Amino acid sequence: MINTRLLLIVVIFALIGKVARAQIAFVEDQDIDKKKANLAGRKPLYSPARCPKHQLLYPGDQQKQNDWVCDCAPATLYFPETDGCYPAYRQGPCEPGQMLVLYKERIIPECIRNPCAKDGHFMIRETCYEFGNTKNEENPCPYKEATYVLGVNPTNLMVDCVKLSVQLETRISDTPEQAPPEYYIELAEKCARGSRLLAQGKCS
Repeated sequence: MINTRLLLIVVIFALIGKVARAQIAFVEDQDIDKKKANLAGRKPLYSPARCPKHQLLYPGDQQKQNDWVCDCAPATLYFPETDGCYPAYRQGPCEPGQMLVLYKERIIPECIRNPCAKDGHFMIRETCYEFGNTKNEENPCPYKEATYVLGVNPTNLMVDCVKLSVQLETRISDTPEQAPPEYYIELAEKCARGSRLLAQGKCS
C-alpha cells in the first residue's frame, strides 16, 4: 500500500515537472518572437557617412533610432586585426599575392596565397579570370547575355557565377546615394557569415 502511494506521488511530481518545463519553454519562445517582431520592416541601409567602406547600417533588435550598427555588407568578411570588412577572395588586408577567404568551418577569415598572384583574379582549371569581367572571352560563366559574371556568391561566400546586382538608393539622407552593386544591399542580413557581430560572438 505504501509503495503504491509513493509511486503515485512520484508520478504526480513528474507530471508537474513536465508541465512546468513546457510553460518555461513557451515563455522563452514568446520572448524570442518579440525580439524578431522588433526587426520587422527594418532593412539595412547604405550610409557611407556613418559606416566605413564595405559596411552597411544594420537595424538592432530594439525599436529605437540609436540601436543601428555598422557591419559587413554581403560578400565581405570581417578581419579582426584591422577591425574592417573586405571583399572575400580579394587582397584586402593581406600581403600582395594573397587573398582573404573564410573556410566553411571557421568564423575568422584568413589570408592565403592567390594562385593568380593578382588581386581581383581567381583561378579556375589553371586559368585566371577577373572578377566582374563582362567580356565574353574573359568570362568563364554561362548565360553571359544575362549579365552573369565571376564573383562571390553573397549567400554562401563561395566563388560563383553571379548576376550583376542592381543599384539601390539609400534611405538615410536627403540626397540619396546609390549603394555600389557589390554591396548586395538587397541580400543583407544581420549576423551573416563573415560579419563582425558573428565574429565577436554577439549573435544569438
